[in-house]
Amino acid sequence: MTLAAETCVERILEAAHQAKPAVLVVDSIQTVFTTLLQSAPGAVAQLRESTALFTRFAKQTGTAVSGGTRHQGGRHRRPPVLEHMVDTVLYFENDAGSRYRIIRSVKNRFGAANELGVFAMTEAD
Repeated sequence: MTLAAETCVERILEAAHQAKPAVLVVDSIQTVFTTLLQSAPGAVAQLRESTALFTRFAKQTGTAVSGGTRHQGGRHRRPPVLEHMVDTVLYFENDAGSRYRIIRSVKNRFGAANELGVFAMTEAD
């Protein structure tokens, strides 16, 4: 596993081309930017173009790309522009102090949506 503290899409993709990962996780998509545009990270144009570059990379290389978005105070701040560009939208949820974690599918181009996965967090590996 390789970690990088990078927000420039072109540099992220350059590193990914060299590393050839099976999975590329970008967290948070609102913080990245492409040098092709002058707008600030998080702007709709930046979100759209950055996501398009990651999508193109995924299709060309067969790499699974996951872009996380941040939320505040338990409220999701999913950029609506992204929903139309991605294959799947998942929410990862938990209640403070609970041992259960929930994955909620709200969009899935390849299967059912509006489904839940409930996982119990234990001490076992």
